[in-house]
Amino acid sequence: MSYLRKMALVAGLALLFGSPAPIAASADPPPGNWVGTWGASATGTVPNLATGYADRTVRNVVHTSVGGAAVRVGLTNVLGTAPALLGAVTVAVAAGPSTPDAVPGTVRPLTFGGASSLTIPPGGEVQSDPVSLAVPEGGNLLVSVYTPQAGGPVTYHQVANQTSYVSAAGDHATEEAGGAYLEKITFWPYVSRVDVLSRASGTVVTLGDSITDGNNSTRDANHRWPDYLADRLIAQPGPTRLGVVNAGISSNRLLNNTWNPNALSRLDRDVLTVTGAKSVIVLLGINDIGGAPQHHGPSEIVAALRQISAQVRAKGLRILGGTLTPFGGSSNYTEELEGVRAAVNDFVRTSDAFDGVVDFDAAVRDPADPKRLRPEFDSGDHLHPKDAGYQAMAAAVRLDQLDGTSSHDHWVGTWQTAMAQPAPGTEQGLANNSIRNVVHTSVGGNAARVRLSNVYGTAPTLMGRVTLAVAAKPDAPDAVAGTMREVTFGGSPTITIPVGAEVLSDPVSLDVPADGDLLVTVFTPQPSGMVTSHPRSYQTSFLTPTGDHAAEEPGTAFTQTTGAWYYVTGVEVTNPFVRGAVIAFGDSITDGDHSTVSADLRWPDVLADRLAAQPGPTRLSVLNSGISGNRILDSSALTGIGGANVFARLDRDMLTSTGATTVIFLEGINDIGNLAHPDPVAITDAMRQIVARAHAQGLRVVGGTITPWEGWRAYNTERENVRQIVNTTIRGGAIFDAVIDFDKAVRDPANPRRLNPIYDSGDHLHPSDAGYHAMADAIDLSLLK
Repeated sequence: MSYLRKMALVAGLALLFGSPAPIAASADPPPGNWVGTWGASATGTVPNLATGYADRTVRNVVHTSVGGAAVRVGLTNVLGTAPALLGAVTVAVAAGPSTPDAVPGTVRPLTFGGASSLTIPPGGEVQSDPVSLAVPEGGNLLVSVYTPQAGGPVTYHQVANQTSYVSAAGDHATEEAGGAYLEKITFWPYVSRVDVLSRASGTVVTLGDSITDGNNSTRDANHRWPDYLADRLIAQPGPTRLGVVNAGISSNRLLNNTWNPNALSRLDRDVLTVTGAKSVIVLLGINDIGGAPQHHGPSEIVAALRQISAQVRAKGLRILGGTLTPFGGSSNYTEELEGVRAAVNDFVRTSDAFDGVVDFDAAVRDPADPKRLRPEFDSGDHLHPKDAGYQAMAAAVRLDQLDGTSSHDHWVGTWQTAMAQPAPGTEQGLANNSIRNVVHTSVGGNAARVRLSNVYGTAPTLMGRVTLAVAAKPDAPDAVAGTMREVTFGGSPTITIPVGAEVLSDPVSLDVPADGDLLVTVFTPQPSGMVTSHPRSYQTSFLTPTGDHAAEEPGTAFTQTTGAWYYVTGVEVTNPFVRGAVIAFGDSITDGDHSTVSADLRWPDVLADRLAAQPGPTRLSVLNSGISGNRILDSSALTGIGGANVFARLDRDMLTSTGATTVIFLEGINDIGNLAHPDPVAITDAMRQIVARAHAQGLRVVGGTITPWEGWRAYNTERENVRQIVNTTIRGGAIFDAVIDFDKAVRDPANPRRLNPIYDSGDHLHPSDAGYHAMADAIDLSLLK
């Protein structure tokens, strides 16, 4: 479709959806669904720009797939190391395919929880409020970001194949004319997503490397294969039913980081949380085969593809596997590596790992020499197609396979912990150790699967054996006889977890008790780098000094104890009666600090007991995503126990939890107690942004008031005033879907700034077991829908 024709559609959309104006929070939105129309995955930080674009405006040119009546924009600082202050952000319809000029009358200032500026914590992403705008399908938008002061490194997507612009000094975000934008760039800083309110039913996410990123396609022409796929969907009769979001990264790999994060480590952020995602097309592996280190066998690549499929399906999405395209004649080609490619393609074509197959290989290979690209599709480097080749790839996708869902068989999380830090003193891992983690369920089921994490690892970690069993006692390493199960991953008893990634096991048949204890035992046979851990579990777990004892029912070999959980981050069960999971998201007070060890008396545990005591089958599980010391706005993962800030851990610890329906959010006291000058507006604005991200995933968020703390070492009246202001704002109902007044439940009636003495653990910050019980009792169960 020509650009002029696309722009003509803007006027038609305006007539269809009405005059563009900001969407008021209280107004009924236009009909439709929020879906992703464009995306770009973070690849690194802009080189030679350590302090950011001080007092300059970046105007990103991005290409839509599906159109709509309103728009919201995602901005990123996920690879930044300092807070990023965005002074002004706007969105507009571009006047042409390669110009910084906006269509007159289409510039829209964006707000974030009503604020016109915001600071993104390092590691985080934010989402703007929606604004009414007639967004063209298959057209260009301008996302302009003004950064008023020096900051830190700027997160970007390096290979855009699109010209964007940087202004001279000053805030030029609201200007329609592009005259101030004097510098051209070929990457996308800050901007990560664009969603539209559309009549489309969902979005297709294309996960891949440079071939999905569109390397060697014509710049500014939007001739990547996902663009051509979007064009095909637009050309179908009737309203366009699916958007397309490109999650390709040039040089990306399944198994190793390069100058960008490996595919498994970015899966939550770049795929599973895409708004309206319905299906995924994965095309990855050629860089693992040809790049350094080269993989001279298919097994690890196949295992990683199975992992991606397992996690995509666990989210209820369909997944199509793409065969790897030919690379004969390229600089890394050898006959041995060609054999690996052929084996991976055989797996993609014949396995049950995917809901469908896109045979990209067959679409672009040379019939006379199938190890090479067809000459008319070859860009010249014998690896990347040119425009015609990308068009042929898009034509190979069966559109009827892109809609629908993948069955998840009533899977729901029954236990969860948020990983917080690399365990001190584990620089070489726990080689030749068996680690028996004791975890407490909320609901039961007749099958289970386990999640393991290497999020804070510094090297790929080999799990030599993993087992699951029912614990004989809550504070011992012995298993109930006959319950020991070996856990597999894509049918294999071993798996290597890439740096920064998590893996999900195959299901195992096991009668999982509700309100009971399980043993998740991992054997790590070799040095692996730092061990990912949750340091304050308030549960005794066990280790062996040497050897593989993972499958042993007696616990006699487990002679060492630990108060941390290592590697294990979740257990899921299948149970047709459980309709969802409640996520308790917070800091040490949610983590259960000062509760009795191995007694499961944290407030989320007591909440689970209350839900189980309701008449009939238990309908909701409870998952604990608390981290002691955690903060909303600041991270301490490498310097303390507090883990990544809320924004940086939101995707993995909240937004992608299996079966999640409702979040209870209780954070802020560590920001108040540790920031030099805590700002109540900054804290409540951050809470609004967290709620917006959760709402985009269909989650309901119930906010908890911050509990009293007079007598704690960081307490002073200035900081107490901040707590009071934050609590007043929470109670006012302008942030959360509902409120739980934890403060009222545990404060001293004679001195509301302090914990009630009968609920004080002794440090004047953390409740005792009785205090945690009172917190759980304060929750109106009808709020947990």
